[in-house]
Amino acid sequence: MAPDLRQLQGLLAIARHGTLARAADELNCSPSALSMQLSQLQSRLGMVLLRRTGRGLSLTADGELLLPAAREAAAAVARLTDLASGKARQTGDAPAAMLPPTPVTIGTILDPAAIRLGEFLRAVRQQAPQIHPELRHGISGGVLKDVRSGRLDLGFCLGQPDPGRLRVLRLASVRYVVVAPRGWQARLQGCSWEDLATMPWIATPSESVHHQLLAPLFGRLARPVHTVARVDQEASMLDLVRAGFGLSLAREAVALREADQSGLALSRQHSLDTALWLVAPRPEADDTRATTVDSLFEVAAQVWQTRSR
Repeated sequence: MAPDLRQLQGLLAIARHGTLARAADELNCSPSALSMQLSQLQSRLGMVLLRRTGRGLSLTADGELLLPAAREAAAAVARLTDLASGKARQTGDAPAAMLPPTPVTIGTILDPAAIRLGEFLRAVRQQAPQIHPELRHGISGGVLKDVRSGRLDLGFCLGQPDPGRLRVLRLASVRYVVVAPRGWQARLQGCSWEDLATMPWIATPSESVHHQLLAPLFGRLARPVHTVARVDQEASMLDLVRAGFGLSLAREAVALREADQSGLALSRQHSLDTALWLVAPRPEADDTRATTVDSLFEVAAQVWQTRSR
């Protein structure tokens, strides 16, 4: 028997969050209901897709193998629903190939999977094929600065953008936890944030969400934080943590994966919450690009199943 949509959405939510509770929160259901759906999915497919890690859930090799197909199936059902309800955007009488391309600069952060970049751009191509995306990768503060200055038409960012100055669409909650080198688990137990500040830290630029989350905590301390390196990419930060340089923050799902695969220590007791947003300049009265940005926000709202503001 084929899996149903809710079961696939449950698998995707677990892949994003790494815990049953947070995945259930995203799907607006109870953890027990989600657990039952996942058990039914594994039973229907005759495969073990998830394993418990002691800190949550992670995908098995079979689960990772099926994940892209699950994403495509969930996206296809969403498109079918939109078409049936008359919400699909029409592109006019001209064939898509004859429409002049509309270049749109989009600021990206993190890794493509974390912001569902592939799903988003595929949906954009299906609903507005004339849009020609130009991607520029950066960190949250830099994306916000470039959106405000007009160097980007829209972008993804973490943190708390100003809705008075920007058009914003909240996409998802994101939790960060402290991650440390292998063998440091005992050193993290029972520590306060002040205790952690005395340990070696991998710093990040002031424009990064790591810095924005930690600055209010460490700014109140009497002593400066002990930093041993400074990086501007999550992948580089994780490499330095694996190499034993020191502590940093990592998205909870990433930290759980690294704990399972690389043996890194983590402290979910030391967690900080933020959110992922899509942002764009507020349109001017004569802004000819407003309709294009409207289309992109609508597509993002469909992909993330949220509402624009």
